[in-house]
Amino acid sequence: MPSQAPLPLFWQLRWSLRDVAAMVAAVVVLGVVLFLWEALVQLLSHVLGDVAMGLFYGVWLWGGLLLAYAIRKPGAALLGELGATLVAFALGTPLGALAAVLGLVQGLALEVVFAWARFTHWGFLLTGLSGALAGVAGFAVALVAPPFQFTQRPVGTILGILGTTVLSGAVLGGLACKVLGDRLLAIPAVRTFLGTPTA
Repeated sequence: MPSQAPLPLFWQLRWSLRDVAAMVAAVVVLGVVLFLWEALVQLLSHVLGDVAMGLFYGVWLWGGLLLAYAIRKPGAALLGELGATLVAFALGTPLGALAAVLGLVQGLALEVVFAWARFTHWGFLLTGLSGALAGVAGFAVALVAPPFQFTQRPVGTILGILGTTVLSGAVLGGLACKVLGDRLLAIPAVRTFLGTPTA
């Protein structure tokens, strides 16, 4: 009895060796970026305050967003976000082990949106929505994490931080990664290596 042919969607979404190689290289680079970014944010936090600092949050989503946009397969957002934050943690980010927790939660939030779109839609609306949802997820972790102590602050401040975090997740995270991803994929060598389908 002949074996049944696999579903095309399943084989299309399987990871290849070049996907893994791209992920490993990208998470190392993006992990360094996150480490340096967090150091800069720590310096600015004393000047700008917590509400304004939420506007810089979107960069923390680049690991998951850029990897998902380039590879476009299940797990890319989660592995990219978690991997980049683990690299930042290994380098000694001021967030410590909390960085890995944030990476896991944010990566899962991104993954939910891309899975909902069946890994086939990659426009500004979807990337912005995924960044916003990841911002909500990251804020939820920060709300209960001892280093931030958000619950001890006025309600107005908490809502302000939530608003700027979600806005940054959508714009500096989702929309910026869509633009950056398009620029990277416009390079023939990068697109050929990744085999990224047309958006």
